[in-house]
Amino acid sequence: MTSTSSTSGPELLDERSLGGIFVHLLGLLTGFLGPAVVYVVSDHEYTRTNARHALNWHITVFVLSIVAMVTFFLGADELTVGGEPVELSLLPAPLDTVFGIVGMILVVIMMIALLLTFVYTIVATLKAIFGSIWPYPGSVDFVGWFH
Repeated sequence: MTSTSSTSGPELLDERSLGGIFVHLLGLLTGFLGPAVVYVVSDHEYTRTNARHALNWHITVFVLSIVAMVTFFLGADELTVGGEPVELSLLPAPLDTVFGIVGMILVVIMMIALLLTFVYTIVATLKAIFGSIWPYPGSVDFVGWFH
């Protein structure tokens, strides 16, 4: 008969920390700012790695949102102000249509990414509770570029 021992209690917190678990929920509330602060101030490897993954995802979504909105508004050719149409386009006629279509596609992708943020946060938090580190699929490793 073999017995399996599992780590529990304070020994478990030596391997993983509460910060490594809660950093994902913090990212949901604060965007990339919370995980960035945790990543900078933490000296626990488990916490830093989880913070890095959360930070990379939230920066990816933030950059996608900026690019989507800029592209979408560059493609807008008129705006209604007070019931009157106002020409808004900064681009020539065929190019504003292309930017508008690409902008709409990027806005849809941005909405999907925002919905995935909630799903990824739950999955990453649960994985962290059980001791594994889960990289968010589709995130760009921005922290790795500057590390």
